[in-house]
Amino acid sequence: MNTEMLYELYEITEKNDAPDLATVGMAMLREKHPEITHEEDRAMREFTGRHGQELAAAFPDKEAFAAAVATGVAEDEAAKEEAERE
Repeated sequence: MNTEMLYELYEITEKNDAPDLATVGMAMLREKHPEITHEEDRAMREFTGRHGQELAAAFPDKEAFAAAVATGVAEDEAAKEEAERE
């Protein structure tokens, strides 16, 4: 997960007073960064859906935000490993 791109998503959403992170904010981010693939777009939306409360609580502190992203990635990996064991 690209921490800088996620941070920019939160930043652009807040700066533009966008009503929604996943659709409106993401559309603004993709306009600024057309290189974002559909897979990356989906992954970011799904990640913010799972970990949005933690990310929002950490924003705008970049260090806290990076730590929240790292925690979310670790939780997702653990959940994936658990699902594979079942």
